Amino acid sequence: MKSINILLTQSFIQDDLILKDRNVIILDVLRATTTMTIALANGAKEIVPTESIATAVRVAKGSKNSMLCGERNGKVVDGFKLGNSPVEYTPEVIKDHSLIFSTTNGTLAIIKSKFAKNCVLASFLNISAVVDYVNSIDEDFTIICAGKLNDFCLEDAVCAGMILSKLSEGRNLEMKDSEIAALNLCNDLAMLLNVPSEEKILRMFNMSEHGKYLTSIGFGADLEIASKIDSYPFIPLFRNGVVKFKEMFEGETSQKSKMKRVNIGPKKEEVKEK
Repeated sequence: MKSINILLTQSFIQDDLILKDRNVIILDVLRATTTMTIALANGAKEIVPTESIATAVRVAKGSKNSMLCGERNGKVVDGFKLGNSPVEYTPEVIKDHSLIFSTTNGTLAIIKSKFAKNCVLASFLNISAVVDYVNSIDEDFTIICAGKLNDFCLEDAVCAGMILSKLSEGRNLEMKDSEIAALNLCNDLAMLLNVPSEEKILRMFNMSEHGKYLTSIGFGADLEIASKIDSYPFIPLFRNGVVKFKEMFEGETSQKSKMKRVNIGPKKEEVKEK
């Protein structure tokens, strides 16, 4: 691994082809990447991120057993089944459904990574699993902070800094200003917040602009859920237009390989009989 590049807001990506064949980590801690991870863990079949409400509605019409999900300004979109709160995504509601997702910031960042070689969704919930995944690939990565309305947001930058801190252990990674800023922000906040380690993330959320806003509109409980480090140690990947856990994609590949071998078998037998 030569470098980890951090983009402190997805608005820096003006052309999706910039990310072609690159390895990407998407962060939208409050709340898209957090909620998507929990939704998959609770039995969603897949998640289809979309860049607009209109696109989400169109995709849902052509999908079997689908459910429209997402938010604008933190609140559920009119006519959608679910919003962007992890509390809503219980197994009873979403199991085996395709979730057609559109959010203010997160899904835009994900869609911009459609040409990436590997695209993993990260949050505090799966931060150690993401670090292990990055280490297993051992290539350069770009961390994209979704931000808020094309602007910087504290929680994504701190999460990016924590990922970088874990990845830089025992390594001499190349760092530019964005990486240094994220790393120092993470380390400085950890020192300044005079609370037990497990409470530092929640305290940071409550300090942040977006955290305060979510609390003001009734989603304070989401901050506590999103602050639980390594509570969902899974790897959601965005691949071929959908988000699934890495193991789900690997299972599909294995199944296709088995089917291919089964299909080849009879043909060989027929040739022998002739």
